[in-house]
Order: sequence, then structure tokens, then C-alpha cells
Amino acid sequence: MKHLHNLWPRWGLTLTGWMFAVFSHVAGAQPYPNKPIKAIVPFAPGSGTDAVARIVVKKLGERLNQPVLVDNKAGANGQIAATFVAKAKPDGYTLLMTTNTSHSANPSLVKDLKYDPIKDFTPVARVGELPFALMVSAKDSAKSMAEWLNYARANPGKLSYATPNSTSLVSSETIKRIGKVDVLGVPYKSSPQALTDLISGVVQMYVADVGSSMGMIKAGSVRVLAVTTQQPLSSLPGVPPIAESIPGFDLRSEEHTSELQSQSTISYAVFCLK
Repeated sequence: MKHLHNLWPRWGLTLTGWMFAVFSHVAGAQPYPNKPIKAIVPFAPGSGTDAVARIVVKKLGERLNQPVLVDNKAGANGQIAATFVAKAKPDGYTLLMTTNTSHSANPSLVKDLKYDPIKDFTPVARVGELPFALMVSAKDSAKSMAEWLNYARANPGKLSYATPNSTSLVSSETIKRIGKVDVLGVPYKSSPQALTDLISGVVQMYVADVGSSMGMIKAGSVRVLAVTTQQPLSSLPGVPPIAESIPGFDLRSEEHTSELQSQSTISYAVFCLK
């Protein structure tokens, strides 16, 4: 955890993320939890983070016998949600379902971060791994990653990509650098809006998480040109890795649970959450 912001090798990008963060100060004799828990999600409803959070909190609520309520606080690349949790009352009732964006990327991308991703949190558990894929509109002329790269190189500065999170940003910028293309990044508050604008042609490329995009993929609204992992995905048969066109490229987002404030008083809450 001490070097989360240094987890991006020059070629192979393995982004560690999806942290379930909780601030806790278990000092009284009352059992934990004895009231509803709030789970803060740093991205909008419909995003991959939101989908995973709702699955996790449902099971967590059943296990703890208390409601766990999702509260989406999207914006500023996850900073709004992370800062909110960092300043919340440290009683164990404010959780953060987060990603590599807030705890791995932001320390390197944001100059004046309002929270410390290491000192303010303590990891509890890993949730899983989320694959990403490079997509274009179904109306786009490019039918393969090679065709898209060739068109982008022939039209420098004319194409744009959506970036609602750090995984999209870092992967797209890496494609720009290694693939030698000039493409403009357009920031978005949420991945659903980014996907909508990709389909309508407002932006021409988007590296999106496969889970939240699968509906549009199956509907034929977008075309998946390549996946970010070095191996093909069983959920997208026939789609090659980006590494076939850009050797060495490898990116995935890993999901984790959590971090706690107050190192000397966290044991009981961590025990309950695990």
C-alpha cells in the first residue's frame, strides 16, 4: 500500500483499485454495527464501480444485519467522494467503495490532493478484477485496432477520447504515446455519459469497463476493437488484446476492500467487515 501511486510500469499497466474504505473509531461498548451504514461511491449510477458496490453492499448488509445504503458522489476523478469520507465522523458508518482512481492515480495526477490515500485508510479486502476494452461507435469506419490507429495517425488532432476515470485516462494516454497518435482527451463526470457520447459521435474512442458497457455492446451500439488485458476475454470472444497492435500493453483494474482511520482502534470494525 505504501507505493500505490507507483504501480504503473512504463509498458505494462496494472492499476490497483476498487478499495472499500471505511473510517472507524470503535471506542465504545456498543456492538458494531447498530445502525444503517452509508457506502459512498465516487462514480455515477450505472458505472462499473456503482454496479460492483451495489452487489457488495447487499451481501454486506445481509451479513451485518443492518442496511448498507449506496450514496453516489461523482466528480473530480473520485476526489469528492474520497474527501467526503476522509472528513466524515470516524465511527465506522461511512464506507467508500473506491478504485485505483482515488487511491492510486490521483496522488500522481492531482497536485493538491485533499486526502492522504495511505495515511487516511487501511485495506480490508480485495473484491476482484475489472477488465476494460477500447470501443468506438458502431457507425465508425474502423473495424480493427490497426485500422483505428492508422486513421488516427493520418488525422492528427481530429479525434477525441472520453475519460471519466483514471483507468480510461491512463490507458488512452499510453495508447497515444506508444501508438504515436494525437488524440484529444475529453473529461467526463460519469461513464454512462461518456458511453452515450461515444455512441452519438461526440467522442470517437473510449476505453471503458466491460461490465457497465456490455448492454451497449450486445445491442450493437458500440464496436469493441480490443481488450486492455494481454489475454482475450471469454466475455468478448474474438476480440484481440491491444497488445497485438501495441506490444507490451496490459491494463486491468483490481477491486479491493478497504481502509480504516485510527490504527489503534480499528480491530473490531475490521473483524466485523471481514
